[in-house]
Amino acid sequence: MRVAVVGTGHVGLVTASTLAYLGHDVVGLDNDPDKIRLLKAGTAPFFEPGLEELVNEMVAAGRLTFADTVEEAIPGREVVFLCVGTPPRASGEANLVAVETAGRQIAANVTGRTLLVEKSTVPAGTARRLKTTLVRERPDLQAELAVASNPEFLREGKAIEDSLEPDRILVGADDEWAFEMLRALYEPLTSKGALLIETDIATAELSKHASNAFLALKISYANALARLCEKSGADVLAVADVLGSDHRIGRAFLNAGLGYGGYCFPKDIQAFERLAVSLGYDFPLLNEVVAINNGAVDAVVEKITDALWNLEDKRITLLGLAFKPGTDDVRLAPALVLANRLIERGATCVGYDPQAGEAAVAEVPALALASTPYEAARGAHCVVVCTEWDEFKTLDLAKLKEVVEYPIIVDGRNIFDYDQVREAGFSYYPTGRPPLV
Repeated sequence: MRVAVVGTGHVGLVTASTLAYLGHDVVGLDNDPDKIRLLKAGTAPFFEPGLEELVNEMVAAGRLTFADTVEEAIPGREVVFLCVGTPPRASGEANLVAVETAGRQIAANVTGRTLLVEKSTVPAGTARRLKTTLVRERPDLQAELAVASNPEFLREGKAIEDSLEPDRILVGADDEWAFEMLRALYEPLTSKGALLIETDIATAELSKHASNAFLALKISYANALARLCEKSGADVLAVADVLGSDHRIGRAFLNAGLGYGGYCFPKDIQAFERLAVSLGYDFPLLNEVVAINNGAVDAVVEKITDALWNLEDKRITLLGLAFKPGTDDVRLAPALVLANRLIERGATCVGYDPQAGEAAVAEVPALALASTPYEAARGAHCVVVCTEWDEFKTLDLAKLKEVVEYPIIVDGRNIFDYDQVREAGFSYYPTGRPPLV
């Protein structure tokens, strides 16, 4: 099929490259000429495991091209995916200006029957607005233009795997032709057993927000449990394992730590809550999820303060700066929230991350950067694990102890066990577990 993908960010570029991998003829469109130049030169504008290699493979195969004008990208395309940003407004509502603008530009350049597919996370009701926009722009093609919803369920760090081996493919539409087009598009996956769920458009739109909000709720619930475990002497890992053994609950996302971050969860929960209010329903649970999540960083600050007393003139090492492992994305990363809190209290923060160092310093200029975990820990009064990269799980703790000033670890992700840190001679402050002092 002839496909255009509008937007080459974390969702758009993965969508374009994986659809090309499935055999479709795909063009990726972005209004940032510098990004398109990078892609044409074989360089991905952000880190996602395996993505740059896949993009170059598909370009070489002739199934993936890039353009920076709608006039070049849209004519002749049967399916157009909308993967533009939906950032939060000051009110928390999703800003849909880019969605409307892209819809108008697409409408002006289509040349026949076309299906416009929402891939961006948008509030329920957006497709109806988009269809109105398309018809206003091209009344001559009113019967030829259709809109569908196909939300993404991608995890940064595992986005290619999630695209090619999805838990489910959700499609919302209001006419049979749109369903037929998307069935054909995803036939290479569904023929191998991928679950295809077909709903009305509003259900598909709302399901994406509902899914992200529920996953965030599980994380916040685990963090609330961690506070209780610390006060009662219980072990949050064991409690989470007990909960997870119940198939109705499941173990995934019940990991206590610094809380969720990144671009999606924070903005989507806000947008979902604002949507509820606009529809006349108060959804206070969502506000509590956010409040508990914010408190996760506060709890780590309290542990560091308890261990060091005063933070002025203390050197604190932050291991991991991205909001999660497998990405260089530092948007709303808990590690950077923590860095700002510590720096405001007079501490010096030195960070290390395998991928996100430069992006982190761009967000927090007062953060010093090291090239290895051991360099970051040299002279440190406290080492804080902020992101659970695999390389931190295999650190040589004896070597780490040789370079620190004080042998103190605050483990914001529970990556170490007691025997490891006890043998190495560290005081250890995990999350939701009894400390080892």
